[in-house]
Amino acid sequence: MQNLADWMPAVDEIRTWPEYTPQPLRTLPGLAKKVEIDQLFAKDESMRFGQDLGSFKALGAPYAVYRILADEVHKKTGVRPSSAELRTSKYYEITQQVTVCVATDGNQGRGLAYGAQVFGCRCVDYIHGHVSDGRAKMMKDLGAVVIRIDGEYEASVARAKEDARMNGWYFVSSTSWSDFDNDVPQHVMNAYMVVLEEALNTIPSVEHITHVFVCGGVGSIAAAIFQGFYRRFLQISKTTTPPPAFPRFVVVEPKEADCLLQSDVNGEARQSEGTLHTLMAGLACRAPSPAAWKLLTWLASDFIAVPDSVAVEGMKALANASEGDIPVVCGESSAASLGVMLGSATDGRLREQLGFDGKSQAIFFGLEGATDPSIYESLVGKSPRSVFEAQKQFLAKGL
Repeated sequence: MQNLADWMPAVDEIRTWPEYTPQPLRTLPGLAKKVEIDQLFAKDESMRFGQDLGSFKALGAPYAVYRILADEVHKKTGVRPSSAELRTSKYYEITQQVTVCVATDGNQGRGLAYGAQVFGCRCVDYIHGHVSDGRAKMMKDLGAVVIRIDGEYEASVARAKEDARMNGWYFVSSTSWSDFDNDVPQHVMNAYMVVLEEALNTIPSVEHITHVFVCGGVGSIAAAIFQGFYRRFLQISKTTTPPPAFPRFVVVEPKEADCLLQSDVNGEARQSEGTLHTLMAGLACRAPSPAAWKLLTWLASDFIAVPDSVAVEGMKALANASEGDIPVVCGESSAASLGVMLGSATDGRLREQLGFDGKSQAIFFGLEGATDPSIYESLVGKSPRSVFEAQKQFLAKGL
């Protein structure tokens, strides 16, 4: 917690970037009524730095690249450049010699390639056998060298880390094996807090939030968001009598990649025994981030593993807006949170286990948009473009 406490410098830096625009918090009263709770909010990251990036991962990797290159320039010149200077050719002779790499299911690699393109260095993305050709192409289109590895996500991590060690490259990941006490994972996690700060600044009454849903994976983004809410509720408690109850912090992950649930059940970090074959591509991870797990074992209240059909149900409900809410593009890896809530409307035991009632106020984090438009359309039955157009029409009507 102490190593991740100082995130505002990263947030303030990203707010100066020309492509930065705060991403919206969607209020979903129709779906709240269907789930039989008081309020339902969705943090919508589907347009973060544009539809082609459309993920919270476009925050962490580019910010880490900026910090890496600023350090490299400082070592060579004694001058620490601004991010604006790194966007020019002023220090390109230095930055073009730097290579950053990562193992990715798509979003992180795309974010890293974007950061390398913006700030002027080279990027190598390692992908595993289940990453779609569409996601691979998007990385290549941003200038990354893409290397596909035989095997699972962890095999691509091992290869990327070893190649980085041998070649003097920078491995850029939020996964920490040492309590976030080293620069790169710390920078990535601090940049993710842009999502948290935007949410906290737009939720009407933060102290009334009773449930926070975040997707799983290795656990990094859930750990970041949960600790941010925890700190905000600590602050509120100092000035409010009686102090508000802390929210339930709920992690949702695929049944076939349930390393966080298995870790909780066994009381220690464990690998998933699943196949890792899941539509929720960004969550197809065999094992937790060791440092993130330490935070989750303390902060998270619920771990839920679901089949892919739950994610698809959430995607369709948001895209179709059948309850009269604003249409929202939400990708496979985040939509399962809404799918779980929808399931609680017809499953009394699930509703009871989640602690939902008519006064509950829940937020879920839609951390990606249509990261592979063709897959999105095949699952939802609509193109992401058509859903974004329906969203524009909804907003134009002032509903």
